[in-house]
Amino acid sequence: MNVIFALVKRNLKVFLRNRTAVFFSFLSIIIIIGLYALFLGEVQVDNIKNLMNPPAGITIIDKDIAWLVNSWIMAGLISVNTVTTTLGTYGIIVTDIEYKKNNDFLSSPIKRYQIVLGYIISSWILTFVLSVLGFFMVEFYIVMQGGEMLSFIEIIQTLLIITLSVISFSAILFYITSFIKTSNAFGTFSSIVGTLIGFLAGIYVPPGALPNFAKTIISLFPVSYSASMLRRIFTDKPINNVFGQANSIATNKYQEAWGIKLFIGDTELGWMFMIISLIIIGFVFYGLSVIRITRNKLS
Repeated sequence: MNVIFALVKRNLKVFLRNRTAVFFSFLSIIIIIGLYALFLGEVQVDNIKNLMNPPAGITIIDKDIAWLVNSWIMAGLISVNTVTTTLGTYGIIVTDIEYKKNNDFLSSPIKRYQIVLGYIISSWILTFVLSVLGFFMVEFYIVMQGGEMLSFIEIIQTLLIITLSVISFSAILFYITSFIKTSNAFGTFSSIVGTLIGFLAGIYVPPGALPNFAKTIISLFPVSYSASMLRRIFTDKPINNVFGQANSIATNKYQEAWGIKLFIGDTELGWMFMIISLIIIGFVFYGLSVIRITRNKLS
């Protein structure tokens, strides 16, 4: 246990000393916020108004629509952050491989699973802390824009989903990153992930705007599960304020079109399916990572 603790401490120090890595962990979030502030936010507000078509005499308050849009966006941002920040923390692995520091670990009495845990646990800590910090910043932004804070139960649910997402994505990205040998290759991979993740989380293009096969593909990626669960929590109150005065058909159409509800074919993916899937994926990729390290492939 002392060995794992020492490895975790070492990895935390290395990451926090690299301010560039910390900045690029938030780059995707900065880009998404900029896009919505400049272009996409108003488009979504207009789409909601067109979808609602409220009965005569019923007035929909623009503040509630803005609250719904902001909640939807910010829930997606938190989901994206659990991926991009995790990936940013794994730059340490590539640096260790590139400069042969990993050979010191592999030639020492340290067990292979301890090396894996050292990287993954340090990633858990960094990503969880930064994601929780981002969550409270998001909450502050929503309130400042006229929305409301989540309830205590909803905050706990959000933190649990963040924790589950961090654990699952840490295992996936560790395994993938272990194949990358140079900082240049890692930078390219990070750029690709940073671009794709916005699409997979349904932020740049809402799932409802895509053909059925594309929606199915998105529903197969675990980041979409994290985004869906967080959006269900964040949009629960504002969606009732906005669509409660209209009809349930409009509510369901909005939830499906904007990735709050996910489907594979005609089957809706429930909470339990998404939670169990993230747990299983985390265990599978952690196991694959240990096997890879055991076979002395981290070099």
